[in-house]
Amino acid sequence: MKNLAFIRLLHRQGIEQSILPEPLFFTSVLTFHDAVEMFLIVTAEHLGAVVKDRDPFIKRFFEGLHPDSFPGGVELQRQYGIKRLNDLRNGFEHTAGFPGPVAIADAKADTAHFFEENTPRVFGIAFDDIDLAEVVQHDRTRAHLKAAAQLDLQGSRLEAMGTLAVAFEELMNAQIHGEDVPRRTSVYSFGERMGRSVLRDDQVHAILRQPDHGSRRGVPTRGAEGLAKEYTQTRDVTRALQEGMRLMVLGVDFHQYQRFTELTPSVGYYGNSPEPRFSVETGYAPNQEEFDFCRQFVITVALRLTEINARAVPPSWK
Repeated sequence: MKNLAFIRLLHRQGIEQSILPEPLFFTSVLTFHDAVEMFLIVTAEHLGAVVKDRDPFIKRFFEGLHPDSFPGGVELQRQYGIKRLNDLRNGFEHTAGFPGPVAIADAKADTAHFFEENTPRVFGIAFDDIDLAEVVQHDRTRAHLKAAAQLDLQGSRLEAMGTLAVAFEELMNAQIHGEDVPRRTSVYSFGERMGRSVLRDDQVHAILRQPDHGSRRGVPTRGAEGLAKEYTQTRDVTRALQEGMRLMVLGVDFHQYQRFTELTPSVGYYGNSPEPRFSVETGYAPNQEEFDFCRQFVITVALRLTEINARAVPPSWK
């Protein structure tokens, strides 16, 4: 399943590349072809077939895995579309034949149809049912993603959505503070995280009004009220900016994040209990598409953070 999850991830990357402006969309051809080729290799291994490396690409797999050539083989579909993709890839890679928008659109459609028709034919599952959580490297995040999927299947969507909220929060905390150095903050922190349990204007006002000595009355009412409001506004803006900066430097899509936070419950912890509690507004009822979006959002962020950390090169002290 992990191999199929990686293939689906590769296919998604190809789709994302294909919608970029020219010439950035050129590389989608290579990504689509890599995804298809990996699928065919995994198919051969799954069936226990041995294909001839020296044969042309199409003959090697579409004929080599056919039941006429290999007992227990499979008749793969969309051969001509994949041949078109293979020719496009060879022209681009070997002769610098840059693909145009129409060719890119054809490659995207051919690849999608290939996976949609052949994944259930070979592996008995729909291509869209391949769980991308399998490629998430962070163990706790992967466990939360699987738990959320199981809760959703059991009809506990509130708990499933809450589990996704916990997964995202833990993922971000691990990136900001570092799992190996929990008392330190990373370059992505922009200071210590500001808590959400905060004082209201009237509470700050009351504190400012308290005398600092038994014989003194404290500051004037008008000054305390204005300072309290100014403090809470500054605090709220700072917290929002800190959160926004963290998301921005990590490459998290802010609009998707906003939708994610609107769809998922608020997470709270009470007393010494490690178990989270979820609170929602009356009428809270996310649908299947909204759950799938939130789960995919966490997966995307997890993969993005893995990419960032893989590119981070520690300084060399000599």
